[in-house]
Amino acid sequence: MPRSRINVGVEPALRIRLIELAAGRRLVLDYFASRRCSIVIGDLTARFRRQPPGPAYVELASIEGVQVYAEERLLPVLKNAALTLRLAGPSFARHLAVSLDPGSLWIEFLEQPTVLARRRL
Repeated sequence: MPRSRINVGVEPALRIRLIELAAGRRLVLDYFASRRCSIVIGDLTARFRRQPPGPAYVELASIEGVQVYAEERLLPVLKNAALTLRLAGPSFARHLAVSLDPGSLWIEFLEQPTVLARRRL
């Protein structure tokens, strides 16, 4: 999938600090999912990693000089939704957070039969 088809937005407050927060690490967009009471629940994640992720991850266009990777199963969601990275949490415990619009695409993703298949970074 061409990199230009995936657009990752970054809130301005994070954009100016992204290279500093990355500190030479890569940004990895991923997800977790779990079945609870026969319903699959989960969330998108974004975190920095020193080592490149495994073969199940695709490199996207860099943001402010930071390499970005996404779990390949997320590509259809990322292609059709607006993903925005932001800082969240209280001032003493800021962390990366991900917003997805429309959120309904995330629900559809969680309903796919392969979403719980085992994978490793």
